[in-house]
Amino acid sequence: MTLYEHLSVLFSIVIGLGLTHLLANVTQLVQARDRVRVHWLPITWAVLVFVGLVQWWWSSFTFRTRETWNFFYFLFLLLRPVTSYLSAAFVLPNVEPGVECDMRSYYYDTRGWLFGLLAAGNTLDGLRRMLAGETFGEIGVWSNFVSAALLASLAFTTNQRHHASITLLTVALFGAFLLQAALTLR
Repeated sequence: MTLYEHLSVLFSIVIGLGLTHLLANVTQLVQARDRVRVHWLPITWAVLVFVGLVQWWWSSFTFRTRETWNFFYFLFLLLRPVTSYLSAAFVLPNVEPGVECDMRSYYYDTRGWLFGLLAAGNTLDGLRRMLAGETFGEIGVWSNFVSAALLASLAFTTNQRHHASITLLTVALFGAFLLQAALTLR
C-alpha cells in the first residue's frame, strides 16, 4: 500500500459521511413530503453539494503522484472534505416527526453556515492550487477565489434575487468546469 492509498482512506471516509448525511436527509424529506414545503434553492444546492463531494473525491486521485507528504499538508488537504461534509449537513433540514418543514425558511436561517463553509472550501482549493505551483493568473486558482467571494456573499444577505442569480451562475460555472476538466483523470 502506498502512502497516498493509506491517506486517501480518510478522505474517502469523510466524503462518504457527507454523502450519507445528504442522502439520509433526502430520504427524510421524501418520506415526510406531506409535511414539507419544498423550495428550489436548497434542492439545487443539495445537488451541487452532492456533485461537489463526488467530484472532490474523483479529483483527489491526482494526489497519487505526490511523493512527499507531511502531517500538516495532509491536514490541510483534509480540511476540504471536512468543509464539504459540513456543507452537506447544513444544506437540507432534518425532518422532525410530526413537525412541518419549510425548506425556504431553513435555507435562509442556515445560509451563513452553509455558504461560509462552501466559501471556505473554495478558498482552500485555491490555496492548494497555489501551493502546488499554480499562479493566480491560472483559471483554476482565480476561479476558486472568485467562487469563494460569490458564495460568501450569499452568507450575508437574504435578497432572493441575489440568491437566485448566484445559484444559477454557480450551476452554469460548475457544469462548465465538470465538462471541461473533471470528467477526465489526469
